Amino acid sequence: MAKRNHDHPGVKAPNMKGRPRLTSAVAHRSPRRTRTALPARAKPPATGPGRGEIRHALMFAGALGFLTAVGLVLPHGDSGKAFREGVLTHALFAPMIGALWAAVIAEGLLGVSVAPDAWPKRWKRLLLTAWLPPLRMIIATGTPSGRLWLPGAGWRFRGQETSEQLEQKFALPMFVLALLVLPVLAVEFAGGEALDSHPRLALATHLTTSVIWVGFTVEFLLMVAAAPKRLTYCRQNWINLVIIVVPLAAFLRVLTMFRLARVVRAGRLLRTYRLRGLFSRIWRLAMLLNLFERVQQRDPAKYCAALETKVANLEAELAALRAKLDAA
Repeated sequence: MAKRNHDHPGVKAPNMKGRPRLTSAVAHRSPRRTRTALPARAKPPATGPGRGEIRHALMFAGALGFLTAVGLVLPHGDSGKAFREGVLTHALFAPMIGALWAAVIAEGLLGVSVAPDAWPKRWKRLLLTAWLPPLRMIIATGTPSGRLWLPGAGWRFRGQETSEQLEQKFALPMFVLALLVLPVLAVEFAGGEALDSHPRLALATHLTTSVIWVGFTVEFLLMVAAAPKRLTYCRQNWINLVIIVVPLAAFLRVLTMFRLARVVRAGRLLRTYRLRGLFSRIWRLAMLLNLFERVQQRDPAKYCAALETKVANLEAELAALRAKLDAA
């Protein structure tokens, strides 16, 4: 008969095979060990076609198409007036814009019905995407805030890590777009108002400026969505915001001019045209400042200094984590 172990009352002495046998008391206490449940935000949503990956890709493409159509009709400078008017009056332009807008709203209503968070937050996301369809690139009504879908990367949590990854991917393409400003400004300054007398050159200039505007807008939207502090990012990149907003303001001003063309005097129309010229000069200046800023960012010395700062910050965070582990 096995002897009872007096040091551990709940455990019998080893049997002939040398393996301890647990009593019912120990077996009763062992189930008390439970795993701590992971928080809901600990795992990003699964990617793949089964979780709406194709739907988000299509909606991203639709929002980008809407933004591109808007960029084609915006006045970015002195060129492309005939092309813009031709696009606006084309028979397919309005139906295409309406179809894309309706698709964004319909998909938003579907997302509201399946979103897991509170209803006020769902309706807020729906209103934003319904008011400005290009925001569908960064906002999905069926997904709570804090998550961002990126082409080729799937779902990502918004924060410093995602922001830095996007910044690295956008660095070279946006630098090339910024360099395209130089030939555009050279052509506009050389041709001036006579640029429309050369239709092909005017069209190429306008299409180039449209591509630049769309590229800057996409970069700004994605970077703002991924930034841990959005207002801070907007303050630090106010030049990009000026590049995006100025053509929109000029376009709205032109629309107002056409609406009031029959009831206002010629003097007011002349002031409106001069204001449009002011918008063009502000846009050119903002583009030059942005190019100068991006050239400075690609300076090897400043790039190395920025990397050293990031390494120092990571080392400080690592030291803080080690201190917490030692104290635990």
